[in-house]
Amino acid sequence: MPGQDSLLKALTRTLSGGALEALGVHGVERLEPFTTELPASTLRMDRAWRMPNGDVFHLEFQDRRERTLHRFLEYDARLANHVKAKIRTVVLYHAHVGSAPHELDIGTAVYRLENVFLSELDGDGALDEVEAHLRAGRWEPADRLRLGLALSMRVEDRHQAMARVLDLLPRVPDDEERELVASAVLAFGDRALSAEDRRKLRKELKNVFRLAEELYEDGRREAAEDIAHRLLAEGVPVEVVEKATGLPRERLEQMQSEVH
Repeated sequence: MPGQDSLLKALTRTLSGGALEALGVHGVERLEPFTTELPASTLRMDRAWRMPNGDVFHLEFQDRRERTLHRFLEYDARLANHVKAKIRTVVLYHAHVGSAPHELDIGTAVYRLENVFLSELDGDGALDEVEAHLRAGRWEPADRLRLGLALSMRVEDRHQAMARVLDLLPRVPDDEERELVASAVLAFGDRALSAEDRRKLRKELKNVFRLAEELYEDGRREAAEDIAHRLLAEGVPVEVVEKATGLPRERLEQMQSEVH
C-alpha cells in the first residue's frame, strides 16, 4: 500500500476548488501550502495552507478517536506563532470513528476545532448525486469527495457501494479528475472494507489508474529505503544491501554517508 505521505499529497490536491463543501466544510480555498514540519519541533501536521483571506486552514486526517486535543493545540499554537494569522482546524475522521472532543479548556484559553465524521454522512446519497451529475454531463469539485469518500460514509450495503464506485470512476469526464478521485479512494476507501474487498479495490485501481500505480510504487520504494537504512546502519556492505533491496547504488551510497 502506498506510503502515508504520498497519499496525503495526492489527497490534498483532491481538496481544491471547493471540494470540501461535500463534507459540510464551507468557505475553504487553497492559496499557498505551508510546510507541515513545525518550527523548533519534531511535530508534524498533516496539511495546512494559506487561504485568500489571509487565514490558515489546518486539516488533520484521523483513523482513530483522539482522546484529548492537547496534540492539536500544540500544533496550532506553534503554527500561530509562526504565521501570525488566524487558524481554522478541521479533523476528518475515518468511517469507524463516531465521536471525538472538539473543545479543550486550559484555563487561560479555550481551544476549539471542527470534527467531520465520515460515518455520519450519507454515502448512498453521495453516489446518487454523483451519478445524476454524470448523467447530466456535469462535474464539480465536491463530486471528487462524494465519490472518493463514499466507501467511508454510511451505506446500506458496502459491497454494492464498492461496485458502484468502481462503475462510476471510469465515467468521470477528465483524466486528472479521475486520478484525484482515485487518490481519495486509496487514502480512505479501503479502511472501511474487508480484507478481500481491500485486495479487490487495490487491484482494480492499480490496473486502471496511473496515479494508483505511481502511489503503489512510491510505497514500495519507501519500504525498500527504510529496510536499506536499517541494514546500512548495522554496517551491512552497500553491495549486499543493493542485492537485497534493488535500490540504485548511488542512492545507497548517499544513504550510507548519512548514517555514518
